[in-house]
Amino acid sequence: MGYEGEYYLIRKFADKGRPGTYAVRTPGSGAGKLPKPDIIAVDSGELLAIEVKSSNKPYVILNSSQVERLLAFCDRFVVRCPHCGAEIKPKPILAARFLNREWSFAEIPMNWRGSIILRKSGRASGGGRLSSPEREGGEESSR
Repeated sequence: MGYEGEYYLIRKFADKGRPGTYAVRTPGSGAGKLPKPDIIAVDSGELLAIEVKSSNKPYVILNSSQVERLLAFCDRFVVRCPHCGAEIKPKPILAARFLNREWSFAEIPMNWRGSIILRKSGRASGGGRLSSPEREGGEESSR
């Protein structure tokens, strides 16, 4: 279900058919020494680094090393605007596909430490809730 989920998301971006909206899958995502997300996307001109997880449970877990790798990628993958010189970094996004094909998406704060649990939202493609078992009281953050 993992590759299928990634392919589905890529098609959702590509099928919009408008400039500033597109996505590609990174080869060997999650493997190797270099940090890289599953998908690099542009959505209405906004740069995204997306880690995709699938689950038959009502939640997905992104372990702490996966979180660190995604955040490291976002910190190092910098695009500079040729007109104003502003730095553009991708937003780290966790996308979860559940067995019933429902999706949840959440932006991961750049200062996040530890693993992440993203719970099913109960909406068709709404923002889920992030929580961390490492944080005191299982701190939660909404998108």
